[in-house]
Amino acid sequence: MANVTGKADVPGTLVSWEEGIGDDKKYHIAHVSPAGITLACKMKDYKKWVDVVAAAKSSPNEAAAILQQVPKAVHLDPSDISKATYAKDLNQLTLFDQNQQKTKVPEGKEQAEVFAAIKEHLGGTEKEEEADAWSVVQSPLFVLTVIGVIGGFFIWFTTICEPNYEASGRRSGMKNLLNLVGYKIGPVWMSVAVGSLAALVLGMMIYQLIKRPIRQVLEYSS
Repeated sequence: MANVTGKADVPGTLVSWEEGIGDDKKYHIAHVSPAGITLACKMKDYKKWVDVVAAAKSSPNEAAAILQQVPKAVHLDPSDISKATYAKDLNQLTLFDQNQQKTKVPEGKEQAEVFAAIKEHLGGTEKEEEADAWSVVQSPLFVLTVIGVIGGFFIWFTTICEPNYEASGRRSGMKNLLNLVGYKIGPVWMSVAVGSLAALVLGMMIYQLIKRPIRQVLEYSS
């Protein structure tokens, strides 16, 4: 369909990707064109995601409109965007509107494709800046929290394992195996393993705080 502004005549760039594993897996789609940026993210229905991607590819001039029909889809007109920032080392791609409200693009190597598409279709004034401290530490802090919770459970589990334990009922073999492994490792070595892993993550965080990853920036006038 023709558009008087000419923007809809440009198919734009469609990027789709997956994030997570198992039941936590989510599916994302991004479309960038001179008419703006449309995001349909955190979809949980794989078949729905595949269908939307297929529909957008089959009708490239209508891709943005197709994505906007997805629940919780977000569309930003070019005039709405004040800045786009991308830090490859941190897996962070963030869009800012004119009120400095953030829209974060989900993690994935495809972030680079989305940022390249923004630069291609929307241009912008390019510059580089050091990532701020919070951007650097937020992911490692989450990982440390997960390590603390799961590691704490494993340490507790090794304390209740007994040398003469005999399981009964369903999956008794698996229970006996887990008990044996837990007893052999013991709470001391489990604490060492959990502590070492936490220290590794903490060390990487400190290194990034010192090195400060570079963030690419595209700025747009209001």
